[in-house]
Amino acid sequence: MSDDISGSDRTASSDRSIETRRDRGFCRRAVLGSVTGLAAASVGSTAVSAQSDSAVSSPTVEGPIEGGSQTGLPQGAAVFDVSSYGYAESEYFISGTATHEDDISGFGWFTDEAEYTTRMVVYRPDDPADFNGTVLVEWLNVSTQVDAPVAWPNAYDHLLRNGYAVALVSAQKVGVDDSSEDMDLVTWDPERYGDLTHPGDEYALDIFSQAIQALRTGGEGSSDDGYWWTDGSDGSDSGTDPLDGLDVETVLATGQSQSGLYMRNYLNDAQAEHGLVDGFLPAGSGLTDVPDDLVPVLWLNSEDEAIGLDLGFGSISDGPREDSGLFKLWEVAGASHVNNWLSAWSAAVSARDHGAEPATWNETTAGHYGQQEDGAFGECGRNYFPMRYAYRAAIEHLRAWVEDGTEPPSAPRLEREDDTVRTDEYGNALGGLRLPPIDVPVATYDARNSDCTLTGQTQPFDDATLADLYPTHDDYVAELQAAADAAVDRGHLLSADAEALVQRAAASSIGE
Repeated sequence: MSDDISGSDRTASSDRSIETRRDRGFCRRAVLGSVTGLAAASVGSTAVSAQSDSAVSSPTVEGPIEGGSQTGLPQGAAVFDVSSYGYAESEYFISGTATHEDDISGFGWFTDEAEYTTRMVVYRPDDPADFNGTVLVEWLNVSTQVDAPVAWPNAYDHLLRNGYAVALVSAQKVGVDDSSEDMDLVTWDPERYGDLTHPGDEYALDIFSQAIQALRTGGEGSSDDGYWWTDGSDGSDSGTDPLDGLDVETVLATGQSQSGLYMRNYLNDAQAEHGLVDGFLPAGSGLTDVPDDLVPVLWLNSEDEAIGLDLGFGSISDGPREDSGLFKLWEVAGASHVNNWLSAWSAAVSARDHGAEPATWNETTAGHYGQQEDGAFGECGRNYFPMRYAYRAAIEHLRAWVEDGTEPPSAPRLEREDDTVRTDEYGNALGGLRLPPIDVPVATYDARNSDCTLTGQTQPFDDATLADLYPTHDDYVAELQAAADAAVDRGHLLSADAEALVQRAAASSIGE
């Protein structure tokens, strides 16, 4: 399994040394077939491999899209310079006819069709030799009435340093043309997005599939590679290649919270039908009732979901699902549904897109985990636990699971008692996937917040507690280093992120 080439949370360097990509296409398909076969045997059902005969329509792709009356950038564009990583950011419109099936009682199944035009934002390496063959496709979240990524801001540094392509898809109507806060694409910038139209979320699964199809086929309706996903083509040219000729071998799909629920629905419906996606990373959703015999699924939840987040995304307060077949669940101790890093990213995007101010993004302050005194711990409160590190490890493990059959490590479940998570003497969760700040604590990480449920809160330890735990600064750094090494050995933390954490600890005043 690959790891970061250089440390996370630091300014990108153009001197990346991406390992030369080997041809994994046949290996990936062969391994996936054998793994799904084993899983099917264990559960007594027939696995649906990534060789389904069902085809997905190829949409028309237009772009790159430029101009507009707002920022001249895609809504929600990156708040850092992607070119510093040797990457390009481009936006594309995708258009087609989406389908939706209804089961009408007494009459059977009926299929509806509707025209749509939506968009996706794509990040790809300038040099094709830097591409690792994998594209991460994120279903943008619209819970705040505007398109918002979660996996992308949590993992961008790792993704771009390691040669991934990323596609952010506007799959839901709220984000495209129906925001109650007038932040949808069409209302926000009618000059740029006036041609977009979404027929309704009942068509969202197929719209997402067609976006992936465009990435798979290079924006064309036909291909001479003989792969199954081009079977339904009419042989026509469907427009621009959103990946500019990159050869996609692996597609991973992700979505958090409401979008995590859509990942569940996608797995249960669309994926079972056509097998277009190679692996899934649903996150922040307690409804984990998905098959374990289709393709690898690594489910990533915070402590918030474990204690019964009741916002329509599902709760697992009655007890978490166990790992089985091609399904793994990671519950991250100390993490909340929305964390400080993600909140800081969203604030920077909003300042630029909706406040006519330059985007201000500071990885150093956004990445604090409570070891510094300049955190905004009061008022609404924020959870500073670094959930992003679990995201990065999960993505890397999922890719390895798909491509060569290397199974991700399991993680203990959070310890539960009376519909709550048990805590230690410092108020931090027991059990679960444990990153260094939870085992070498400098604060109490609450997944819940009475005023702002989703954001949690952080309560830094007082000086006396810190002095008792860490008599000297060297003691603190040494303990965090040991915890980081252990987390790397368990497979729950990437080595570059371990290095970044230790650097943050060394720069702190803990123990001084």
